[in-house]
Amino acid sequence: MDRTSIKKAYTLPELLITILLMAILFTLAIILTSGFDHSKKLRDYNVAVALAQQALEIARSSPYDLLDDETAGANSLETDFNSVNGDNDLIVPDYDSGFVKYHRNVEIRDVKASTDQNRSIGLKTIKVTVEWKSPETGKKEVFVVSSSIADIN
Repeated sequence: MDRTSIKKAYTLPELLITILLMAILFTLAIILTSGFDHSKKLRDYNVAVALAQQALEIARSSPYDLLDDETAGANSLETDFNSVNGDNDLIVPDYDSGFVKYHRNVEIRDVKASTDQNRSIGLKTIKVTVEWKSPETGKKEVFVVSSSIADIN
């Protein structure tokens, strides 16, 4: 047989090894890209938790009589959380972080006695709702936290 007439081709083991390496690379690519999606979602939730925690800490450090609209009227912390009062207002209901816009709503309610609905028991409930729309999925996400604040003075 003449050496010039031999055709060069890939052997079966070479083809199998190539397919195996490509499958491993595709698997790694899928794992890495799904990890990026999860890290973006975690970042969004971290911002929402921080906004809710900020509202809770401010409410806990504020005078008890200034917390809700029922007690303090328009000068309440609840009104301040849910409205914008000029350019120097540091507590705003809307917050932008990158491509995500968050909206925080704070509800503070006086807890009444179970036997007498006109008598306050010195306890208020606070509910903080943070909403945002995920830029990746376009789906509306919501984080809600509730707590209570007692009048200990």
